[in-house]
Amino acid sequence: MFTQLALASLLAAAPLARATPDVTVKVLPSEDCSSYPGYDAASNTAGPWTVKLVNSDNTAIEGFSDTSVYSISYNPNTDTKPSLRWGSITFPTRNDIAKNPLKCEGGVLKGWVPTDLTAAGAPTNYQWTPLVLSIYPYDAALMWKIDGDAPQIFEHYIGDVKQDGVFLGSYNTSTSWGLKWYPANVGSSGQDYYYARLLGPNSADPVSGEPLAANETTAFIQINA
Repeated sequence: MFTQLALASLLAAAPLARATPDVTVKVLPSEDCSSYPGYDAASNTAGPWTVKLVNSDNTAIEGFSDTSVYSISYNPNTDTKPSLRWGSITFPTRNDIAKNPLKCEGGVLKGWVPTDLTAAGAPTNYQWTPLVLSIYPYDAALMWKIDGDAPQIFEHYIGDVKQDGVFLGSYNTSTSWGLKWYPANVGSSGQDYYYARLLGPNSADPVSGEPLAANETTAFIQINA
């Protein structure tokens, strides 16, 4: 038990080496996919690609690409099998596992994600599914199978110098994300993961008022193209 707790503490505590830099953000048009990398005008699509963590406080996960976690709904009294309630885009603690590609289609950001579960509870019925931000500003994860707000894409500038890449965010101003480690569960395919939530207006903890949770670090999410 001590070994497990010690390992969890090491994974949860970020090795801090630098702070996420102060940047000026410029929101890009998102009525179609033309502002996304790899845009194809004929089909009004861009991608697929993954997204990755950059300028992370936690250098152990710098450059890591996206995975996903899903929530399971099952009532043995009424359900013949479990179902996938909702899912969220997350980031792994090791970068050599399968990723979830994303793309833009008709101006909508979508993920190649499971939308159902087998009778044994395994993820199935993968589809290109719209991704939205949770409506709760203190828990604005990038999710599917919920109602929410469309994410936006941005350019970053330091002074007058444009930085490489396109970044995910919202609220016309926010591109910083909070990353918090969680242990493996049934919906994470047996992998520990980092839950990602967008930081912005009213994203502080509604009870404590703290801008970040314990052991939560920050990063930008860049389209990996």
